[in-house]
Amino acid sequence: MKTPTTTSFASSQSSSSCADPYETISKGEEVEDGLVTSPLMRKSIAAALVGALQFGWMMGEMSYLPFNNVKYCAMTEIPAGQCILFPGHTNAEWTMQSTAWAVGGGIGALLSAYPADKYGRKRTLGWNGILMIVGGLIQLISADIYTFAIGRGINGLASGIAVNVLNNYLREISPIQWRMFYLTMVQLALSCGALIVTTLMYAISHVPNEWEYKYFFGGPILLGLIQIAVMRYIIESPTWLIQTQQIEESRQAMNQLYLPGDVESHWKTKVESIGRQTQEVQSSSSKLGLLLSRKYCKQFFLAIVLAMMQQLCGMNALVVYGPQIFLSIGVHELRLSNTLVNFSRLDNMFLASRFGSRFSRRTLLLAGSLGMVLGSTAFTFCQIYPDDTTKWLQLACLATFVMSFCFSIGSLGWLVSTELVPEALGATSGSISTFFTWTAQFFIGVYFQQISNTKHWGTQAFFTFAVVNFIFFFFVMAFVPDTNNKSTDEVTAMFYTEASTMDGFTLAATPKGFEEIEIA
Repeated sequence: MKTPTTTSFASSQSSSSCADPYETISKGEEVEDGLVTSPLMRKSIAAALVGALQFGWMMGEMSYLPFNNVKYCAMTEIPAGQCILFPGHTNAEWTMQSTAWAVGGGIGALLSAYPADKYGRKRTLGWNGILMIVGGLIQLISADIYTFAIGRGINGLASGIAVNVLNNYLREISPIQWRMFYLTMVQLALSCGALIVTTLMYAISHVPNEWEYKYFFGGPILLGLIQIAVMRYIIESPTWLIQTQQIEESRQAMNQLYLPGDVESHWKTKVESIGRQTQEVQSSSSKLGLLLSRKYCKQFFLAIVLAMMQQLCGMNALVVYGPQIFLSIGVHELRLSNTLVNFSRLDNMFLASRFGSRFSRRTLLLAGSLGMVLGSTAFTFCQIYPDDTTKWLQLACLATFVMSFCFSIGSLGWLVSTELVPEALGATSGSISTFFTWTAQFFIGVYFQQISNTKHWGTQAFFTFAVVNFIFFFFVMAFVPDTNNKSTDEVTAMFYTEASTMDGFTLAATPKGFEEIEIA
């Protein structure tokens, strides 16, 4: 076995990578063994997060109750101001347009690995704006609910691509100790998008004309244009550059992402680690085949389960009860329920991003699962036994559930999923894991409203999620390790500890295409 080519680094930095933005370090900067993030990195992340804003916008744009108030839509004579979006639509047609976004998201997630690995994270995220524009335009000009569903589906493609590529991009550029902070930015941007669009709904009058609300559906056009415009500020992932043998370019990207300091030794470590992963991929039949191999199949399975639990935990289903909860306590402005739920999610995600790294991933998942079990169980009892006390207790249950979600599977589902597999397999693993997130969302969207109908489980329906979260608690306890502050090699070693694998972490063959690399 050949040992890796020995590499060393020049001590000087190029003038372009030591520009003015790097000259000062504010108090409290993110530091990992001398690695300090630069203003250019923050600008890059902000530009990349437009896709997450679009995700949140799409999640919230249909939440205005008069669009489809089931109680009134079934009437022969619909009251003014009710069922205003495509009047006369059936419940099946409404379900079709609602789930079109999830179907598109699942397809987009599955397709996202190819452009992300072929063309890079930057171009995939940037040109994804075209799909946002096309989807938004079709929604805006649609004259019937079927055309509208097509637009929702295309926007779903954009959302599915964005969330997988974005999670992997942030994982690849974030310092290990600050990975939770930066990856939770996806959830923060998502929450902001939902909050913005639901806030705009306050401008809709009681009996609105079409253009008081229809411009919502053109929102992705603006976001797509912004995404394309700011694409130039996204710094390409050094990890992808190394995978595609653009070694010097990866060094330049590292110097852009971080302030001068210990950047070069971190770059050397990254080149060696990604080089080993690249050789492993080249020696396998395919990336999917490698994920299904004995070495990575456990991690891959865990990644899928964690991604699915983002939906199966019941967070999005809980939003369905929002108007009912606030009506029971005398709040008749139902738009307020959307605002409070989305703001609560945003606030708790912010707290999770700031303080979550102080705890192990495993501890947060376990504690959050129990919190969601307690919140959903108590909420179900409040539904079954309504009175003047329980109608207020529902709010406490809602707050408990949202906080538990944000500090556990909400902020950690996609994060831990990406940390479980090597970077070279991240886009492929993420595409399949995120596909299952969308699949779970599809089934929740289609079936939960049916089982929560009074003809079926009615007020007892939400207890389903208490059972699911209870099972997930024991699943985490039995199978999910703590990935906090661990490198790819350390995570792999927790699952596959044969001597040959451990030797491979310290003595690996020089990957094909890397033999000629020599950095003086």
